[in-house]
Amino acid sequence: MTLQPDRTELAEFRINNAEMAAFRSLSGDTNPLHDDAAFARRRGFAGPVVYGGLIIAQVSQMLGTRLPGPGCVWRSLTLRFRAPLYVGETARLAATIVHVNEEIGTVDLRLRIDAGKRRIAEGEAAALLMPERTEARETIHA
Repeated sequence: MTLQPDRTELAEFRINNAEMAAFRSLSGDTNPLHDDAAFARRRGFAGPVVYGGLIIAQVSQMLGTRLPGPGCVWRSLTLRFRAPLYVGETARLAATIVHVNEEIGTVDLRLRIDAGKRRIAEGEAAALLMPERTEARETIHA
């Protein structure tokens, strides 16, 4: 598939309790909003709220495997969270190309994450397309 403006890729995902526990362990974020239903309800939520980092991980999967795909490197990512995503709830990520510059190897995308009729998050991502090299060269250092 070619990279061209208006191309959209969709991915459905659902975050489960095991993924929440793994993220809690890796990140050290023990905010009870993410694992204590009573605590979350007392703060106006319907239940435990999915970690934003796990939503960002879904964006990472999209960028690295589908659009633009293998070999790309993030240049930037902006997400504005509009509503909570709850554990076990199905969400849908839409990534749409808004600009491609093949000469310099960049792709800009619009992102949207919905669960049912609720907009969970929206934002933008920019990626650098790393061309495959035919000979070994010096490693890129940040």
